[in-house]
Amino acid sequence: MPIILELKPEQQVTYQTIADELVANGFEVDPFGQRTVAIKTAPAEITPDEVEKLMLEILDDVNQEGPTVSLDVLRGRIAASISCHAAVKVNMALERSKMEWLLDALARTDCPMTCPHGRPTVLRYGMKDLMKAFKRI
Repeated sequence: MPIILELKPEQQVTYQTIADELVANGFEVDPFGQRTVAIKTAPAEITPDEVEKLMLEILDDVNQEGPTVSLDVLRGRIAASISCHAAVKVNMALERSKMEWLLDALARTDCPMTCPHGRPTVLRYGMKDLMKAFKRI
């Protein structure tokens, strides 16, 4: 069943503006009433309970940029939102092979130290910091 999502007026305008780009990024969304859309499909790896949050985040992010946002910026924002929602979360169980694959893929990226939103993916602690954290000094 599709996920029915009611949009605020500004989100509706943004949706109409970026509908083609949403399709290009794995969404199938159709108008479903005056201010409502039906999300039929979403990008791979996005759980059904994340789809609504992801769609609203994309619409709100694009809306904050304003109507003059470039296509490249729009594509980057959508890709960043999708990747963060599909990312490995805290306490998510992973097999060793998946961990190794993720670290290898991370090392081959242009910016392995941060996520697309600029949050760190790797932290470096010195021995003194570790000792202090474990109350050894």
